[in-house]
Amino acid sequence: MNKKFKNSNSTLRKDQKQQQIFKTALTLFSRYGYKKTTIEDITSASGMTKSNLYFYVNNKQDLYEKTVGNELKKWRDHVAGQVEQTQDVVDKFTVMAKTSFSYLEDHAPLRQILMDDPTIFTLDPEEDRFLDINLGAMALIRDILVSGIEQDRFIPVDIDHTVELLFSIYIMFLIKTYVKSQGSSSTRMYEQGLAIVLRGLVKSPGDSLAQNLKL
Repeated sequence: MNKKFKNSNSTLRKDQKQQQIFKTALTLFSRYGYKKTTIEDITSASGMTKSNLYFYVNNKQDLYEKTVGNELKKWRDHVAGQVEQTQDVVDKFTVMAKTSFSYLEDHAPLRQILMDDPTIFTLDPEEDRFLDINLGAMALIRDILVSGIEQDRFIPVDIDHTVELLFSIYIMFLIKTYVKSQGSSSTRMYEQGLAIVLRGLVKSPGDSLAQNLKL
């Protein structure tokens, strides 16, 4: 077995073990909360020693941040995967908006952590502990907008400000729905907002930029 193959297997095993740790930590943090969950709880449930755990994380706070970040990446990647399977650019936007919003319905542990720790969601980049992940999500919005404009399906807009606007609206509705627990009412508002956004973005024959912006 060559050295490169051994290193590849070692990296794979490390990644698998790390994912196992995150999965266990997610379950315990969501069930008991950050304060009541101890490193001992996590090592016991993971079947490992503290020294082994500290090979992957520095302390409990580091484990919590990495666990949450790992789940947020899965969320982002799931949405990107659904978008990638869609061909039409308008459908891509719709799939992105609906999938990213409904994701938490099927991921109760992450939903509970977000309810317990609303500071995970913020509109201030300086306070965003998961800025790199959120920038990746914003890049997905950007790519769809650019494609839509290039294909003459979306009206020409200021990309940077539109991305920031759309992402801010999205975060606001996540807070309303899952942190503030406003449920179905907030969901209906989000769907209506999506319809309004698309009506303003999709270019109809004879529509001018000014007419679209007034909608």
